[in-house]
Amino acid sequence: MAFKFSIGQAVEYKPKGQSIGLFKVVRHMPEEDHAMAPKYLIKSLREGFERIVHEFELEPSVGDESKYGNAATPRSTR
Repeated sequence: MAFKFSIGQAVEYKPKGQSIGLFKVVRHMPEEDHAMAPKYLIKSLREGFERIVHEFELEPSVGDESKYGNAATPRSTR
């Protein structure tokens, strides 16, 4: 399976209920039988966790980090 994005590449991802955020590709996930699309492990510097997403959910980053504002800032738990 060919991957569109490289490890370390900056990508845009829109978490549900949030604005588009800047993330980095951490790794390519193993191929699964009957998978819809390749999967990636991504991470934002503003979050304390990683996400697994499908390739079709990502777009290449087209600007610097300031363009994204606080899009990937974790929500308050209060």
